[in-house]
Amino acid sequence: MNKALTFFSLLSFLFTFGQSDPVSLPYSNSFETETEQNYWYKMMSGPGTPWEFSDETSTVYGPSQGQYYARAQSDFENGGSAWLISKGIKIEAGHTIALDFDYRSSLNTLFPVKLKVVLKQQPIPVLDNSTELWVNENIQINTYQNAHKTFEVSETGTYYLAFYFYPDPNMGYISLDNINLYEELCPKPVNVKAVPGQTTANISWESASTPGAGFEYVIKTPGSGIPTEPGTPAQGLSVTAEGLQPATQYELYVRSVCEAGSLYGKWSSPVVFKTYPATTAAPVNLPYNESFEGDSRWTLLEPSVGKPWVKGDFDSGPGGLYGPSDGKNYLMHDDSENISDAWVISRGINLPGGKEITLQFDYKSSQDEYYPQKMKVVISKDPFPSANSVEIWNNDFIQSTTYNTANITFTVPENGIYYLGYQAYSDANYGYLMFDNVKVSDKESSPCEYILRLKDSEGDGWNNNTMNLYVNGDAVFTDQTLPIGDVLDFTFKINSGDAITTVWNGGSHSGDETSYEILDSNGNIVGSATEQSISTPIIASCPSCAKPSNVVANYGQTTVDLTWDFLTAPSNGYEYVVQPIGTGLPSSGTAVSITQTHVEDLSPETAYEVYVRSNCGENTYSSWSGPVYFKTLPNPGSAVNLPYKYGFETDDEWITQSISRNNEWLIDSTYPLEGEFNAIQNFNYYFNANSWYFSRGLNLQAGKEILIKFKYRSLGNNVPLTFSIADKAYAFVQKNNIIWSKNISNDKYDEAILSFTPSSSGVYYLGFNSLAAKGTSALIDDVQVYLVGMPNAPTCKYTCPGNLNINTNPGNIGAVVNYSLNFACVTSPTGVFSVLAQGLPSGAIFPVGETTVKHNLIFNGEIIDTCSFIVKVEEKLGTADNNKDDGLQYYPNPVVDNLTVKMNGDTIENITIYNFAGSVVKSEKTSTKTAKVDMRNLPSGVYIVNVKTVSNVKSFKVIKK
Repeated sequence: MNKALTFFSLLSFLFTFGQSDPVSLPYSNSFETETEQNYWYKMMSGPGTPWEFSDETSTVYGPSQGQYYARAQSDFENGGSAWLISKGIKIEAGHTIALDFDYRSSLNTLFPVKLKVVLKQQPIPVLDNSTELWVNENIQINTYQNAHKTFEVSETGTYYLAFYFYPDPNMGYISLDNINLYEELCPKPVNVKAVPGQTTANISWESASTPGAGFEYVIKTPGSGIPTEPGTPAQGLSVTAEGLQPATQYELYVRSVCEAGSLYGKWSSPVVFKTYPATTAAPVNLPYNESFEGDSRWTLLEPSVGKPWVKGDFDSGPGGLYGPSDGKNYLMHDDSENISDAWVISRGINLPGGKEITLQFDYKSSQDEYYPQKMKVVISKDPFPSANSVEIWNNDFIQSTTYNTANITFTVPENGIYYLGYQAYSDANYGYLMFDNVKVSDKESSPCEYILRLKDSEGDGWNNNTMNLYVNGDAVFTDQTLPIGDVLDFTFKINSGDAITTVWNGGSHSGDETSYEILDSNGNIVGSATEQSISTPIIASCPSCAKPSNVVANYGQTTVDLTWDFLTAPSNGYEYVVQPIGTGLPSSGTAVSITQTHVEDLSPETAYEVYVRSNCGENTYSSWSGPVYFKTLPNPGSAVNLPYKYGFETDDEWITQSISRNNEWLIDSTYPLEGEFNAIQNFNYYFNANSWYFSRGLNLQAGKEILIKFKYRSLGNNVPLTFSIADKAYAFVQKNNIIWSKNISNDKYDEAILSFTPSSSGVYYLGFNSLAAKGTSALIDDVQVYLVGMPNAPTCKYTCPGNLNINTNPGNIGAVVNYSLNFACVTSPTGVFSVLAQGLPSGAIFPVGETTVKHNLIFNGEIIDTCSFIVKVEEKLGTADNNKDDGLQYYPNPVVDNLTVKMNGDTIENITIYNFAGSVVKSEKTSTKTAKVDMRNLPSGVYIVNVKTVSNVKSFKVIKK
């Protein structure tokens, strides 16, 4: 925009509308009258929409008080650059001035807007020559907040208060109201908070200084206005107010008392809070089950922002946004425009101190992994959220649209009445969160699992027939059906003594082909019917023989290693079964005495299921744990001989195994080192990786050392990457054979050079394992494996330069020397590379005197040719022969941290370190016979160290690990 044109337009604007005489402090403006509205200039310094005064009220804008307010809107394409500038205000220097105003956004945490307040000496819509008073670039709550800022001016004069709205595009509205500017003689308390109980409230605040007579507070009925009478005295910055009524809304004000009876600060902006309801429900004993079908006597608290928990009695059907885990009712939290902070508190539960308590409940969200819900559970003696609560469960990534079951164990320190608290704290606009079917028990009342098994003799499902299952009259399954197939199991939790009944709903004629069974935790059929109800209760009985838990299948191509845990160790060990998926519940298994076993003779790329149960002796077994499903891996590519080089340009039959979700390795063309492709662990933004990548087989010989090279980099920082080599190509074996690991923070490829000597001959597989955090990834490229000392090296020869004589000017320490060094091979030069063994690389500074340069041609660790020549640097006016001292010592080599260099009989003047590119990477001056050089920050690799003494120059090679 043309600045001259802008200034001319501004002068025209001021001339047209005129300027009023400046007002004096105190000054207030709530935009209620035409006079108040006319005391503001509405200007633009860029595209967007200007400020406006309005009396419209909706959920996205409205006044803080009164009828009118100022608002501005973020333009859909351009955002905003709207200025609201007051006319003149007289402000005197040397006084503390306070600015108060109310502000709000229209939307939520996903749509933050930006507002800046500046003080100007001219009403011009630019930030130049302005004094910033207040700024907030993350305004994201749609209820009014109060801003309070104090300042001083350096000289008395007329000033202009400017509100600059500069949002990103399409971020909604900003609303502004109730502006006050005054001299502050006594500090105003800010950041006032009230944490309610049932009859108390813990009050706290902040103050810029400590007033001489402390503070006072008033708690009163909301909406009755600013207090006109003195409040209750308080010292310090917090106090507990008592004597409040339960379930009652209050309004809190706090002010400073600088001089009692004469000098008070302004009352803080009102803080509205509501005390929690009184507890009326009698406490219950264990076991306690609650599925919310009747009056649960749980307390659904009203949050300060957002929506509360509600009792749901509606169902959008299987796979829908909401619905119960069982029965018809459940508790549900809906999203809002603000971050959730909604609590529901259980009725009191009598819990025994020192005993292990089990809490189980079902939970789900309405959305997928892009909209994760957040919920935590606490236990407390207070029937409301308090500092005495102890967190026992927290899940900040609830993204399953089908119900999951939480299983939590905890203890309480003493006998007493305790309350469960469920808090939804999800981000704004993230959908529904639900939980249902809460069960609390101790070991004496521990629940067990029963199974409802639906069957169809024809294998075509139940053809729209449905049934309900009830426990103690509460619905566990409603309208349950077998959509397709011949059998389908549904597991449900139950306690000893619970009564199970069913209702057959029908739906169509099936010719008696549909039936169902109820199995106890040991797999015994305790009830069954064919298209009929079970009205006579089946009384549940949970055995003392507990089934195993946490069954894990660590699978390979033809094997699986099973591990599990136990609740109570059985006397006679366990039984396990590994069978093709869909085989059905086994009747027996293979006995084992420990909690792990190795199973062989499986087929590659085949789906299996695992069952494990406890053997408690005397032919007493637990119910089966499982099924746990897995699919065996494909075989990697057939074994090849060394040397092996792979840059992922073609398919070489590498295989991936992802222990976590959606993080498999794949070949990608986005970040190749050379060529067109590289390998990348395919990250996502929601799950951490535990993903393996295995090479095709490599034929290795016992005792024969191999050299392994590969390039690696990351997307993101601190990405854990490991390298392993083993005789199996699956994670359970490879994880115990790691020979290299590193946290990568490289946006460019680095190189790893590793050595490995197999203890036995056979086929080995390279393994790369990424444990990248969500949103980050590991990449590899250019994998090479060579046998050290491999016979039949190619015939290769250097074209070696002769000795070189170089002149330099007197007083120079040396001269830059460039030399040409090439080699040629009769056959392919693959795997052949040149290494500087002595002296300095081409392009380096060679010291005055003679330097022997030696290069070795390497193939798989073997020297197949050598090029050696002398570079002599002389001063033009003549030089004296150096007295050479061969007493050079250096250690350690390889070096990790510090390299020690020692000269016997001569003084070291300078130590210079070169990389293979001939570049100086470190140089240190010294005047001692022994020097230490810090190499910790140098990358791993081979370096040339040049040591200059009083009479000589020495060079040698070191390896930095």
